Amino acid sequence: MQITAETEAASPHIGFAGRAALLSAAMCPVLALYGFGVVLPPIAAAFARDPHAVLLSQIIGGIVALSFAVGSPPVGWLIDRFGYRAVLLVSTLAFSLIGTLGGLMNDLYAILATRVLLGFAVAGTLVASLAGIGSLNTRDRLRMYGFQNFVGGLIAIAIYPLVGWAASFGWRWPFAIHLSALLIIPWITALPKRPVPQARETGSARPTMRLAGLPISLLAVAVFVGMAGIIGSLFSPFLLVAIGITDPTKQSLPLIAMGMAALLASGSFGWVRAKLGKNGTFAAAIGMLGIGLIVAASTNSLTGITVGLALAALGMTAYTPNMSATAVAAARLNPGRALGLANGVLYGAQGLFPFVANGISALAGPKAVFAYFGYAGVAIGIVYLIAAMTRANASIDGVTPHV
Repeated sequence: MQITAETEAASPHIGFAGRAALLSAAMCPVLALYGFGVVLPPIAAAFARDPHAVLLSQIIGGIVALSFAVGSPPVGWLIDRFGYRAVLLVSTLAFSLIGTLGGLMNDLYAILATRVLLGFAVAGTLVASLAGIGSLNTRDRLRMYGFQNFVGGLIAIAIYPLVGWAASFGWRWPFAIHLSALLIIPWITALPKRPVPQARETGSARPTMRLAGLPISLLAVAVFVGMAGIIGSLFSPFLLVAIGITDPTKQSLPLIAMGMAALLASGSFGWVRAKLGKNGTFAAAIGMLGIGLIVAASTNSLTGITVGLALAALGMTAYTPNMSATAVAAARLNPGRALGLANGVLYGAQGLFPFVANGISALAGPKAVFAYFGYAGVAIGIVYLIAAMTRANASIDGVTPHV
């Protein structure tokens, strides 16, 4: 299959520093949404005398995603109204300060409150950076979405062991890592102050579309993938504790493997998307996510769990840029709102995951959490594969396929 891009308006000029800011913003969700998994058991142990300390510690990990979900749609509106640069700048500052504040608290509910606020800051950093990338033309947009995940994987490889090392000194120390986001501020100031919006369709502007133009099927699948994608980072430390692995440094090993797998998936995203198309990429990504979770559920060793979660990370990393590219293409006139809604649903589902995981675990054990989501992921992947094979996906983000 050969793909030719249709004529588009030229991309706004974003220099090296500005593009570095859009890519580096991936650090915020990596740290806040995924990097704190190994800190949760120490937090639970530190407040063991408090009622429901384990559940509250898990909610502390997942609540960021829930507040992210609530904050993403209004953040999308702010981006369309004031520009992604302003939102990215304010959100990055808030991320640094609020994230660090949690380590100064002496109460689980106070920590929880800071994490709620942190979720809104993460929404601003991630959705604004995605919107900035979405302002580029099709070819640059797909390439930069892949690069952003690649940079996120590199950052994850550094952050996961750093969080584990900091947690070995006490649960408070990892919160200080949020201050590293201040390093991105100088790059953000190099972005265009208020780029002129570019309509991606010819003709006069149409009224705002329902659900920002996103299909319900995309949002429904995002709910599932949001929960399945966070199992490795949020729930694997508790699974490892259940099989006798309690050292935070060892618990970070699967997370490091996930970060390395993410590099492979994100680095090849542009090529994979061009070969498989929208539905084909969704099929491969969600199917691989499911297979990885099944592998992790089928072993009692650190090595086996690490391999399974690395496979799952391959799928999850391929899914997120494909979802963002699909959302931008579907929205056209309201990219900020579409990205806010799509990512809000994706990460909002992660906020519900602790409740779903605890219910499944209580009924069938920790491994069942991995297995149930794994089999469901394979089934959804097959549905997308059928759609891709029947060529239901006629066009890909404004590009026309030619066989």
